[in-house]
Amino acid sequence: MGWLRFLAFACLAAAVAPDGSAASRPPIFADLADRARAQPAEFAADALLRIAEAPTTADVAWKRQVLEDAFHLAAGAQQPFARRNWTGKPGSLFDKAYAQGLDVCTLQCKSVHAMLAIDYKKARELFGEIAPPQIPRVSCEDTLVYDVSIFYATVGEVAARAFSAKEVAQDEPFHLLQRYAADVTSPVQVAPVARMLAGASLKPAQLEALLASFAGALGQLSGDDRSFSATISGDADAALAGLPAACARHGVNVEPLLGAWQAYQARQLGGTRCADSAALAPLPIGQCDSPQCQQLAAQFTKLVIAPNGYGLTPEQKATSEWGGKLLQYLAALADWTEDDDPDEYFDFKSRFYTELFHQTPSGPQRDLLLSTLLGWLQQSGYQHNHRAEWFYPVNALIIRTFADPAGMQATMRDLRRSSDPVIALYAQLEQLLPRPIQGTLGLL
Repeated sequence: MGWLRFLAFACLAAAVAPDGSAASRPPIFADLADRARAQPAEFAADALLRIAEAPTTADVAWKRQVLEDAFHLAAGAQQPFARRNWTGKPGSLFDKAYAQGLDVCTLQCKSVHAMLAIDYKKARELFGEIAPPQIPRVSCEDTLVYDVSIFYATVGEVAARAFSAKEVAQDEPFHLLQRYAADVTSPVQVAPVARMLAGASLKPAQLEALLASFAGALGQLSGDDRSFSATISGDADAALAGLPAACARHGVNVEPLLGAWQAYQARQLGGTRCADSAALAPLPIGQCDSPQCQQLAAQFTKLVIAPNGYGLTPEQKATSEWGGKLLQYLAALADWTEDDDPDEYFDFKSRFYTELFHQTPSGPQRDLLLSTLLGWLQQSGYQHNHRAEWFYPVNALIIRTFADPAGMQATMRDLRRSSDPVIALYAQLEQLLPRPIQGTLGLL
């Protein structure tokens, strides 16, 4: 057990009352929460959510305040919604960066979800402050579409858990669901709304009314082709398929809704299509354009691929000759400074470091590689306007490091002592409140 985790449990034990009642709050977590509040909005809200969910956080009033702070701080995040690759297959760093949940919508919905467990009235009040999603249209040049699934899942949760028996008898959960079933302005809302309705506990007349509202919204829907293609190559059909079973249980006719869905599809398919989505072919991830990037890519290939076309063996990488080539490549990578396209520069430089991590054996060489990567991330100005994107390689480095504490002690120490306050905060969070490994693998 690391010293930070030991200290957390020691503080918790010291705060337990003589009669064995729960501690009000572990002091180390209160200090972490104060540090978190001083960070940029998305990191502050995300860290506070992790602190509030700690099993040792027993002071309900303090936990309520932490969650409320997280909710309101989240409003300052740079990205309004999560995004995903339209093909459903993540490719670039940017695809994965949005999967971290550092957007306004995801953070605020997570705050509401956590609040439901301790104060359903406050949870409903907070949810009422979230404006209905207004989804921007995207162009055929965009590889990412918006993802608001968590918002509609939260609507369903609030309807199921945030009303008293008297309010349920007055149909207030139904009116909440009706508001969002009728407000569909983008193709990316279709599947989440369908899942929301399929999972709701409703009377037959209520379900029938909600399906009519949803069908009416589909009749008026006209979205951009990229978002439409993402839904038909994704899970919209599967989500719509869940409604007939719900209708059958209630004796409700689902045909008007399915007819509206088919008419909407025909309308979109008959409109102007993106060339690649018309064939439902995934976009290539793409190659870098700058000469220096292309040179580094070619140099990387020579570093890890033998002349016979096969990857180098661990024995070949253990030689001093390969170690010298690695040092030369790290120097060339460090010399690569931002060029005309800062997005491409950050994306591909992160990729080169990540692939080197997979190729470099454990030991001093890998420690040097990770130290160089950490130094670059600490100094990168990319985080000012692209916080979620900058944080993705940071997050991946933290996940990999704490998954192998014995083999990556030097990097773990460097992360905790980082000169960047966000990196240092998240390293300490991972030490004290480690995320389940199954919950982090999808980010790598």
